[in-house]
Amino acid sequence: ENCSVDTCFVADGCFLEGNVRDSVLFRQVTVAEDARIESCVIMNDTVVGKGAQLKYVILDKDVVVRPGAQLIGTPTNPVIVKRGEIV
Repeated sequence: ENCSVDTCFVADGCFLEGNVRDSVLFRQVTVAEDARIESCVIMNDTVVGKGAQLKYVILDKDVVVRPGAQLIGTPTNPVIVKRGEIV
């Protein structure tokens, strides 16, 4: 109800409360309230905390992005977070 999703591929089982744009979300991704995601690839069972900002980021499986975190990459140099990391 409070989320915004624009030009995305979103798999089933995702729980979205934030804003997602130009991204690919695999299964069981959680995007908390006020989180902003743009031009990202987020793989299975990943949680993006409240107020986090991600742009040009690739998150592997089982990653946790803490509330308020900012991960900003570029189109030619995205931020890549490996499986199971907490950032």
